[in-house]
Amino acid sequence: MRDAKKAQAKRPALIVGRETTGATRAIRLMLPTIRELRASGVTWAAIAEALAEQKITQADGEPLTASRLTSIVGQIEAQDARKTNREETRHPRSDNFPSLRRPADQMQRLRLAPELTADAELKEVARPTSEDEIRRAHYAKHRHLFKKD
Repeated sequence: MRDAKKAQAKRPALIVGRETTGATRAIRLMLPTIRELRASGVTWAAIAEALAEQKITQADGEPLTASRLTSIVGQIEAQDARKTNREETRHPRSDNFPSLRRPADQMQRLRLAPELTADAELKEVARPTSEDEIRRAHYAKHRHLFKKD
């Protein structure tokens, strides 16, 4: 169990369920910049060439091509659209609420309510240590049972 948790912690956090290449992850992170470049008139081929110079390649190690870049961008946009659509259709339901999960670094350690914690007086209860003291304590507690009428 611990090994699995350690291995999971070492893996990079994914935005989607499954990314098969590092190129997809890199392009997802650079998507706003790629959109700006396209809006300013830069061609897909020029963007693909620039990414290839930055060592972003296809799965087989080949330089990224313009057609492959456009297909990856299209896949990312389709995934984002599906995710948005899923969230929009889920939240209006009366029995479903948005996720309240927080990242692990923002989680607070759980604590007992003050009325459930042990009082300091209870912690300092003296316990008999010898057999004779134990016997006397039990005798005193049950003395009323031993009285003769």
